[in-house]
Amino acid sequence: MAVIKEIVEQEKQRMSSGVRNELHLYREGTFLRAYDWSAWLACRHLHEFKVNKRRFKGAEEPVVYIGFPEGSLQKWMPEGAEQHVAEENHLVLTLPDLLMADSMETIDNDYAEWCEAIPLMEARERSKKGSAGADSEMTAGNPTTLTGIMQRILAFPIESKSPLESVAFLADVKQQLATLI
Repeated sequence: MAVIKEIVEQEKQRMSSGVRNELHLYREGTFLRAYDWSAWLACRHLHEFKVNKRRFKGAEEPVVYIGFPEGSLQKWMPEGAEQHVAEENHLVLTLPDLLMADSMETIDNDYAEWCEAIPLMEARERSKKGSAGADSEMTAGNPTTLTGIMQRILAFPIESKSPLESVAFLADVKQQLATLI
C-alpha cells in the first residue's frame, strides 16, 4: 500500500487535474479508507461517514479520512459507478459525471468548507477515544450476561466506527465473555 504522503500527494494532484470523479479507496485489513478529496466524495455521494482529521507522520498538513467495512461498499455504490482495482489494496470508484454536475468553483468551495469544519483530533484525544469508545458502548443491555453482551454486539454501529474503535470494542467484548465462561 502507498504511504500516507504518497496518498495525500495523489489526492492533491487529482483535485487540480480534471480527474475529480474518481474516489480512491485503500484496503486496510477488512476496512476501506478514503483520504482528503476521496473522503469528501465518499461523504457527498456514497454515505454520511464519520470523518476524522489528524496528523500523520510524513504528511505536512493534517489529513482528513473516513473508513468503513469493505463489505458495506456495494450497498452505497451509486448507480452508474464503476469499480476497478488500481493496484493491490487500492480500489478506484469512478462516479458518474452527472453526480459532478456542479461547477468546479462550487465543488472547490464545498470541499474547502467541509475540510475546515472537521476538528483536528490530537494524539491524546485519539488514545482517550479508543478507551472511552469501548466504555460508552457498555450501556446497551446488561453486559454481565450473555444476552447483554449479544445486545451490545448487535447495537455496535461498526459501519461508522474506525478500525481502532472496532478492535477496542472487540477486545472489551472478549474480556467480558472470558469473565462469563
